[in-house]
Amino acid sequence: MPSVDINELDDAHEARNDFRRANGAPLVSDPSDPDKTLRYRRPSSYAKLLDDESALTEWRIWKSMTGVARSQALAAKVAVCKDEDRTEKQALRDEAQDKGSANEAADTGTALHAMTARVEDFSDDFCAPDQYADDLAAYVRFLDEYGLVSEMVEVHMVNDAYRAAGTADRIYKTTRPLECPDGSMMPPGTLILADLKTGKKLDFSLPGYCVQLALYADGTLYDVITERRLPTPEIDRNWTMLVHLPVGQATCTPLWVSVDLGLRGALLAYDVNEWRNAWKAGRDGHDAFAVPMPVDAEWEHGQAEADADNLHYAMIDYIKVRVAVIRSHEKAAVQFVNRWPAGVPTPKQGLSDPAHITKVLDLLDAIEKEFSLPFQPDPRVKNKDRGSPRLTNSMIP
Repeated sequence: MPSVDINELDDAHEARNDFRRANGAPLVSDPSDPDKTLRYRRPSSYAKLLDDESALTEWRIWKSMTGVARSQALAAKVAVCKDEDRTEKQALRDEAQDKGSANEAADTGTALHAMTARVEDFSDDFCAPDQYADDLAAYVRFLDEYGLVSEMVEVHMVNDAYRAAGTADRIYKTTRPLECPDGSMMPPGTLILADLKTGKKLDFSLPGYCVQLALYADGTLYDVITERRLPTPEIDRNWTMLVHLPVGQATCTPLWVSVDLGLRGALLAYDVNEWRNAWKAGRDGHDAFAVPMPVDAEWEHGQAEADADNLHYAMIDYIKVRVAVIRSHEKAAVQFVNRWPAGVPTPKQGLSDPAHITKVLDLLDAIEKEFSLPFQPDPRVKNKDRGSPRLTNSMIP
């Protein structure tokens, strides 16, 4: 099967210049100060977060697995790669996809995309390879049937409102009326922003494509050499055209895409990215904060009262246990009854006053010591504090 070197398609008729870039992002002059440079985003990836790429991701994973299975050398390199070596992991991922033929369709699509510009250039004597002839014939037929002429090819544009910059595939001019989805007729002479897609399916990427086209249609022509904005002809602001030219299928299908819908998506994507950037920078309150201990005075007072009530009931039970032990020793029981503090009620009679509880605890201590009775666990002492000195009864609130 004939093959084409994509680099050979970069002929003199094509623009050799592009936006200056910083880590892949286009750099453009500041519209308010042309001597300054701003970093914009690419329209082609502006709204990737709106696309459902789960099926595409699964396909890439499968192709990578296939690539590793086909090469023992690659499998060995994957096995020894350190998990923290991100650069090497990315290189191995790309190599695996290459060996699994994941990039083959993308490469052929890029080649077909470049060839469409050459077949539209009547001054070019380009002869398409056989494997692309039917696809290119379908594209030329589409232009004839719909009465479209490429007014501009590979057009550099910027959209300052959304801080986006990139290269639009086409600006078509209509030579016959076209019916739009809203029932209106687009008259001859109208300029339409268009983009060519050579992938097999558009299903999962239509939201992103819609945003991409709208950003271009809403944008301004830009000279990448002088880095200045150029006078821009009036492009239709209602509809753009997505031209689907899948590789190897000899079909070309145009689709209308709403500019308004695309700009709504662009605004949504812009807001989401700004929200994410704010989190990364930790600005404007975008962060997670430690929860401080409550300092509400009323809550603390209520908690203190609850703790006091719990301790009161615990001490009454503590007294009852100790009294039960004393009752089992006849002499100790007699002394305990004879020495009971005057005016102090028993637990059955409603012992509750902290001062009364303290007196009873003092008496229990004295009787237990005098008759060598075993001490019972004090509820005021936590398990981890069993080795602590014995508490004084005056600590009862």
